[in-house]
Amino acid sequence: MTSHKISRQAEEFRTHSIYKLILRYSIPAMIGNFMLTIYNVVDRIFISQVMGEDAIAGIGITFQLFMIFIAVGVMFGVGGGTLVSLRLGEGKIDEAEHILGATIWIFIVGGILTCIFGQIFLKQIIFLFGGSDVTYPYAASYMRILLCFIAFDFMAMGTNNIIRAEGSPRFSMWNIAAGCIANIILDYIFIFPLNMGIAGAAWATAISKTLSSGLMFWHFRFNPNRMLTLRRKYFHFDGKLFKAMVWIGMSPFIMHAVNALVGMVMNQSLRHYGGDTAIAVVTINGTVMSLINIPVFGIMLGYQPIAGYNYGAKLFLRVREVLLKALFLGTVVGCAVLLPIMISPEPVFSLFCKKSPHLVQDWSYSLRLFMMGVPLWPLLIIGVNFFQATGRPARTIGLNIFRNGICFISLILLLPLFWGINGIWLSIPMSDLIASSVIVFFIVHELKQLKKRGNQPFDDTRQTT
Repeated sequence: MTSHKISRQAEEFRTHSIYKLILRYSIPAMIGNFMLTIYNVVDRIFISQVMGEDAIAGIGITFQLFMIFIAVGVMFGVGGGTLVSLRLGEGKIDEAEHILGATIWIFIVGGILTCIFGQIFLKQIIFLFGGSDVTYPYAASYMRILLCFIAFDFMAMGTNNIIRAEGSPRFSMWNIAAGCIANIILDYIFIFPLNMGIAGAAWATAISKTLSSGLMFWHFRFNPNRMLTLRRKYFHFDGKLFKAMVWIGMSPFIMHAVNALVGMVMNQSLRHYGGDTAIAVVTINGTVMSLINIPVFGIMLGYQPIAGYNYGAKLFLRVREVLLKALFLGTVVGCAVLLPIMISPEPVFSLFCKKSPHLVQDWSYSLRLFMMGVPLWPLLIIGVNFFQATGRPARTIGLNIFRNGICFISLILLLPLFWGINGIWLSIPMSDLIASSVIVFFIVHELKQLKKRGNQPFDDTRQTT
């Protein structure tokens, strides 16, 4: 790593066009997030071609269950990435490398512990998340394999935040792409020629995540374009950094953990009102929602290092401009992606139920209800995570708990009493509407504060020490 590259990144973050910077960092993040989503989506597409709705429901249960485990990985990935971004903005390179080593150590040890815990209590957890005697064999076959590789999943997913923060968004994108392409190829081989079913899908995902982790190690050790280096002296547990990562990463952890809780409550409610078929339907809707979410989530990931750096450099007017333009881009892109789904949901819905065509005719309408809140997502994702990006996670945590915990779970339990299963579909956009009406006040207040604070004098020597 050279001071020239640090100075160049500092100059870009401080002076270059904000739209160009956001797009430069967001497009690779979108592609990378698309590839991450494909890890799960391609499994469901292939499985739906050969096994039908019971298998779809089983693999959908595993997705909600898996949210518990990856919540931990996301917490340390986002916490570590945010700390690296802030330290680079302060010119503290050694501290950034210390954070990198500590983060990877946590992923490895945490993965081992997660595997042991998950294998012991897997059956109880699957039934807690809506499993039945019909769907349990599918869910268990998938999860037992993936749990053995969970440490690689943590590293493949979590370290991409650090790679983007150090100024290498393209490598982050190509790293994820390599794993995704491997997953697609292996899915086809294991599911079709080798007829391994859901176990084949799990092995394909596990091997591809291992590949991405190996490329990550190569980047931080041997890539000549890296900014940070993984050093043995920093590869250990650090209690102070652990607490800082937990605090900053607590918001996405809570978001994923609450989403897992929401999935559990939703699946139990769906089983009551529609049985395993309804769980298969929500699996399809959730998959499409994940795809629709990619552009907005990518902009959120892309603008975070820009906002974090300028906040650390005390360029508050520029931080304000970054937030406003990220919100605008998120709204435009999100609505553009949503429009075709709202006009005609059937073609997209049918991609995930080839062996169960009656689902398209009976249930595709539910996709429209699911997606009604998409125009509000920039506020709910980009706006809320701004506080986390600037090292102030407490407000992000509170707003996420309010949206996903209080509003969402309350509506899932309440609305079906009046509208049956349609009340479950409507609980998502209605909770988004209630939450966004509160979040907008916090964002407006923050914009006023940033304008009031202005830009502080910048010390160039901090970037070359």
